[in-house]
Amino acid sequence: MKRTALLLGTVMLGSLLAAPPALAAAPAAAPAAVSAAAPVTSVTRVKAGPATWSGECPTTVAFSATLAAKGKGTVRYRWVRGDGSKSAIRSFRVAGARKVVVRDRQTFDRDTTGWQAVEVLGKRGLSAKARFRVSCEGSPRRYDVVNPLPAQPDRPLVAAASVQASPPRYDGRCPTGVTFTATIQVSRTPAKVGYRWIDSATGEGPVEWAYFAADGPRSRQVTLPLSVGTSTAGWKSVRILNPGGHDSGRASYEVNCGTTPSPQPTNTPSPTPTTSSTPKPTTTSEPPAQQPQAAITALTPGDYEGYCDEPIAYQATGRITLPAGPAAAVGYWWTLDGAEWQHQTVSFPAGTQPRSQDVTAAWSFDQAKNGSHKLALTTQPGAAQAAERTFALSCTTDPDPAKLAIPYVLTPVYRGDCTQSIGLRVDARITTDRDADVRYRVVVDGKPGPVRTQDAKPGRAQSIGDLFYISPKDSGGGVIRLEVLNHNKPVKEKPYTVTCVPVDPAPGTVRISEFRPVHYFGDCAEAPYVTAFGAFRAAPDTEITWRWVIDGKPTEPATYKTNSGGLLQVQAFHWNRDTKTSGVVRLEVLNHNKPSAEGTYPVTCE
Repeated sequence: MKRTALLLGTVMLGSLLAAPPALAAAPAAAPAAVSAAAPVTSVTRVKAGPATWSGECPTTVAFSATLAAKGKGTVRYRWVRGDGSKSAIRSFRVAGARKVVVRDRQTFDRDTTGWQAVEVLGKRGLSAKARFRVSCEGSPRRYDVVNPLPAQPDRPLVAAASVQASPPRYDGRCPTGVTFTATIQVSRTPAKVGYRWIDSATGEGPVEWAYFAADGPRSRQVTLPLSVGTSTAGWKSVRILNPGGHDSGRASYEVNCGTTPSPQPTNTPSPTPTTSSTPKPTTTSEPPAQQPQAAITALTPGDYEGYCDEPIAYQATGRITLPAGPAAAVGYWWTLDGAEWQHQTVSFPAGTQPRSQDVTAAWSFDQAKNGSHKLALTTQPGAAQAAERTFALSCTTDPDPAKLAIPYVLTPVYRGDCTQSIGLRVDARITTDRDADVRYRVVVDGKPGPVRTQDAKPGRAQSIGDLFYISPKDSGGGVIRLEVLNHNKPVKEKPYTVTCVPVDPAPGTVRISEFRPVHYFGDCAEAPYVTAFGAFRAAPDTEITWRWVIDGKPTEPATYKTNSGGLLQVQAFHWNRDTKTSGVVRLEVLNHNKPSAEGTYPVTCE
């Protein structure tokens, strides 16, 4: 047995949090090649603020970086996060030299350790990483309708927010709509509260204000509608800008367009689908006293030029403004390349000043949609001419594809708790005949994860892989598909297994909550190179001594403490299986109540 790398260690549970995987795009036609000299860029001063947080949660962490560009053209970039998620693609123009401070925000309601970095599209690699750590003290602090903010009329103002998505999950015909309702509360009146919506993909929105009259209600609700045209998922939260404010937690949503395919824009308007929950507004014989005005205030990413291995996610923000007057309801709809989207309605309270509300829309285009597109926002009643925005999609190809190969893949053999979401990994070895920028993704049970990038060099064996999450109810498993999306596009598809173990109601001081060897599938041209993982549960700061026993040979013991959540995750040495056959690995705790777990690490030579 040859041990080559020691990878014993611990990670916090929060560092495994990831956004839900993006959903698959339909097969697309060959993209058009685009060639243009890109500006020279550099990214500096990548920061997280605060980099370390210990206190009440939810809390919001800000990220910033300075992106310098020199040349002429468009710079496209996005934030890449350590949990696997990415922001929407953003861009700015440069003609000469320009420096731009780029920003992002994320909301956390549990212990989290992670990082964010800037990726400039068309440039290999990432910027320096802004690392951060969030330590939440006690249970998450939530103030909502059920748990109101206490009244404190004689103390400084305190404001809090909570957010709900309706519906949080949708499976059915698209386009459809998701409405986010934020409840903002104050500890006394009168009050003026500044707040921003934060989106998992596009970051923070504009500053908005909520007003509370003297001796009036201490809570009010604001809504943000989202029109959804294709399958998508994400979250929104609200950040309170007043000193001492309590940010909301994340309101997650998921839309699966299973009955009707993604919008297929045409050159002529198509019939508009309607639902009973959002009927199409009707007109009246009398002209309205108030004429709303519509504007498209943001479109992300706008014009896009680059790789289209994954669908390019778009998000638009519109603003509907109504003059001063009585309370009113305004109908609106989006139109994309002549195809109307679902009609929806926003309600305005009475006001002595002009009133505005933001509405949003989300969709995705794959490489089959190369070309120019037009987006419009129309209100009813409203101006004769809709607010419009044009944008272009230009997908590039690889001019000189490399010959890539995947000699082996390692899939998880999980045994442990199935009471919550489980984080698992798939890893593989990749080889190439020339320098190559490899783009790949992991598809778990038919659901694709985010696209990753890896530089590969000839004559050097390198690893690619990713983390994914499942929520099993029973023992079983599924299928993992590792797809390389460029060059000659090799693919490996293999099973993974899950064995659910009931939680012992009286486990003792230490419990082994997870035991996970890996299954080797490969050519066995060299001795299989394998590993194993485990996790312990105990009281916070419990010191645990353990060791691995690999094919009857024990490793040196190691000692670490559980984190503030009572979790300790460990990984064994990697080792070579010279016999090229399956073996046995065992995890033993050497102190406290001395629990242990043992299982086979399968080897399948193909």
